[in-house]
Amino acid sequence: MKVLILFFLFLGTQLTYAKYENVKTYADHVEKLKYRTIDGIKVAYIDEGEGKPFVLIHGIPTNSWMFRTIIPGLIKKGYRVIAPDLIGMGKSDKIKDEEKLNVTSQAQIMLKLLKDELKLSNWTHLLHDFGGPITWTMMADSRFDADELIILDTFLFSEGFSPGLNIFTKGFMQLMTSRPIKEIFFTSAIKSMVQDKNIANSEMIEGYVEPLVDGGAYTYKCLYFSANKIKKNLSQLQKNADRFSYLPTKIIWGKHDKFLDSDIQLNQIKEFFHVNEGDVLILDNAKHIITEESPSEILDFIDN
Repeated sequence: MKVLILFFLFLGTQLTYAKYENVKTYADHVEKLKYRTIDGIKVAYIDEGEGKPFVLIHGIPTNSWMFRTIIPGLIKKGYRVIAPDLIGMGKSDKIKDEEKLNVTSQAQIMLKLLKDELKLSNWTHLLHDFGGPITWTMMADSRFDADELIILDTFLFSEGFSPGLNIFTKGFMQLMTSRPIKEIFFTSAIKSMVQDKNIANSEMIEGYVEPLVDGGAYTYKCLYFSANKIKKNLSQLQKNADRFSYLPTKIIWGKHDKFLDSDIQLNQIKEFFHVNEGDVLILDNAKHIITEESPSEILDFIDN
């Protein structure tokens, strides 16, 4: 009887794995999304698999689509994978309230989803890009309940973080994200974030560009334009993160990321979280959206 029960548990895991493995297009991904309404805002998220929770927090200009390359592998490894779309991104509600789209508000919504709605505890927490400052903000709240961190191309220090934000880039961004040309702009932007342009085919690009054209551009600008304000508040975010600097931590980084320097930003984060050299993976042929470029290496490294 025990053997039979184990067989059916294994079969259930494999069926769930196969279910998400069939995701090939953004439309396929959207079909897998679930929704909760939190503070009057619809939050879209992936919730697939069984086992220990594994939370994936994206940044900008991305959404949970960026994790489709590793979700099936994580499910196969025995995780329950939760990958939310930040408010205003992906298929979460597109709102035009800058205060509700900032890092602090995003952190609160994510905590309410994970703890108050999904009742998660002791999860593995993976973050990327602006998912970093959102996570460091979440860490100030007692509901943050991760027991392991996996850090992908993000920032916690001003050195080695180069958003290139000034009055001229703001004006350029406003122009390029206007309705007539924003699809062209974002297509070019996504392509610039991967080292190997051959992987940036139409299906891959669609999953990023469609939600940006469909209202996500406003959120992208709000968060991007807040970069300088966040930099001024990094000392507080470091205090928040220091509360969890004891957690087992791994770092995975694209060597050619032009926004987040692997020799400066990564090394500071490594020292801050006391990460051993063996728990750092630098992807030699990757830039910023590393889940697109090196999904197999990332999956292998997570459980090594």
